[in-house]
Amino acid sequence: MSESVKLAVRLAVLRILDPLVKWLLQAGLGVGDLMSLVKVAYVRAAREQGLESHGESQRANASRIAVVTGLTRAEVANILSGDPLENPYRRGRQRAERVLSGWWNDPAFQDSAGRPGVLQLRGGKGSFAGLVDRYSGERSRVATILSELLRVKAVRKLADGRLQAISRTYATTRWSAEGIESLGEELGEHCAALLHNLNHPERPLYARRIVNTRLDPRYLPMLLRDMEQQSETVTESMDDALNDPQQTLKGKRDGDATSLGLALYLFQVKDEESQEPGVQPKRSGRRDLGRASSKERVRDVRRPARAWSK
Repeated sequence: MSESVKLAVRLAVLRILDPLVKWLLQAGLGVGDLMSLVKVAYVRAAREQGLESHGESQRANASRIAVVTGLTRAEVANILSGDPLENPYRRGRQRAERVLSGWWNDPAFQDSAGRPGVLQLRGGKGSFAGLVDRYSGERSRVATILSELLRVKAVRKLADGRLQAISRTYATTRWSAEGIESLGEELGEHCAALLHNLNHPERPLYARRIVNTRLDPRYLPMLLRDMEQQSETVTESMDDALNDPQQTLKGKRDGDATSLGLALYLFQVKDEESQEPGVQPKRSGRRDLGRASSKERVRDVRRPARAWSK
């Protein structure tokens, strides 16, 4: 692969990571959490490549996976040996989250009933400063960490100056488990479909992206309304065809089934490059198979199945 293509891949990955990392920060996850998951994803992908090359009967080769991923053999073996999400990742975990977890789980910072104790800001090992020292490793960050915990309303400062923990998590947003699972599923399907088209341009899956980067904001409400209504009509019709009982396997034949679906969504994104003087606006309606467009979801259109076929 040429250096120019590798550079393009790096830039594309960074663009994908921008909204993802904003989401992780909202969830109170630090770079260590992400890196741990990245290692798991690399091992899974390398293992899948090995199975495709040598057949399903071939056992995962930890040495080969270590070579192609850059991980150590011990790391690979550890990931292959069990559930990668069974134990919490500590290294690199968001510091404020670590401090909060220690407050709720360490008996040294709990009251007689096992609840998080009300702590003095400073004054020894049992103080908030002692908590920060033990769980962040940096006593100098007491004020910064406290400011963050107060900002996300995970901690309350009482009238006498003492501190009380009121939330178990640093996460700034509350989501449902079902919503998070759906987000991961749909983004995974979208990326898989676009990657398939990059790897197999001779037989691509249908992918169409239209955008106007110079839209007059006055027309936005009207266009949103019209596009939502038209999309709903299209998806209702396709839903009927896709889930026709006569074409759906049942009972013992379920094992022979494949998965096919269509995902539609509206997005709004500010392209900084297009705002520069002298840059011509991008044409609306161009075909773009190699670039994800799930920047900001405006409406969740009913999706009867998956967005790519197995």
